[in-house]
Amino acid sequence: MATCLDTPTAIIPTDTAKHSIVAQRNGVITYTTTDQPNREILRLDVDTSGDGGLASIALSPSYDQDRLIYALITTPTDNRVVRVTPGDVPKTIFSGIPKGAIGNLGSLLWTAQGLIVASGNAGNPAAAADPKSLAGKVFLLEGHGPDRPTTTRVLAINGGVRSSLCQDPTNPKAPVYVADESPTEDTVRVLRPDSAAEKVWSWPERPGALGCGVSGDWLGVSQRGVDNVYFLNLKNGGPEVDGEPLRMLQTGGSFGNFGRIGGSYEDKLILAGTVNRTAGGATPTDDRVVRLKPPDPSVAGGPD
Repeated sequence: MATCLDTPTAIIPTDTAKHSIVAQRNGVITYTTTDQPNREILRLDVDTSGDGGLASIALSPSYDQDRLIYALITTPTDNRVVRVTPGDVPKTIFSGIPKGAIGNLGSLLWTAQGLIVASGNAGNPAAAADPKSLAGKVFLLEGHGPDRPTTTRVLAINGGVRSSLCQDPTNPKAPVYVADESPTEDTVRVLRPDSAAEKVWSWPERPGALGCGVSGDWLGVSQRGVDNVYFLNLKNGGPEVDGEPLRMLQTGGSFGNFGRIGGSYEDKLILAGTVNRTAGGATPTDDRVVRLKPPDPSVAGGPD
């Protein structure tokens, strides 16, 4: 789908799986398409020390009209959410999310409830357990709208250094999931509007959840390691999982280490970004955005 990127941290399809907006850890936001070279949309000033940088982006619900992009970034003093349009100066709309030497990787997602933020634990699992800290939390920005939020409502507690939000991009009322790497297990949970997040699946062996994406009846979860993506079949669109996860098997050559992934407007396709520049084993065309086709559960051996 796209090549020569620098550690994609968010992939948002714009209409089909052939067109997407990609955030890169170095602060560059790029428009990618299969028939033209990558085009830089804007560049944000970020602190990339440790695992910091541009962690995630979310497009305004009225992006086609206002071209507003919301970004979760690391600064020298904190992690924060900014709003920006191409050619303009970023405006801080929420600051003070704890920063650490690690644990700065988070996620943004626009939902029917509003703008949801998932934060890493800033390298301090105890902070995630502290209700007064916004480290290691999934929270909704509330108050006078996402441009002037006055309060936050915590939806879930994450214990790990990273977490990723995902939802079927074709349905703003579809279940919202959070994939989290925690100190005890990696999990996929569904966020409930008026109750605690409910576990959908877990990996006690802690393979290192990096990202998640939904397309139709499939939820993909990327984990540390080469070509390490698992697909969960969602029963009747979710959130219940039908059967065991199926691991993607590459038969046409390895793409390497996948990081953030996202759903696609095209049925049964999930977009994924490699993180080979960070994880190692990069080729001259890394990093890349690729399309993954979820498996046919009736075929033994999983996807290829």
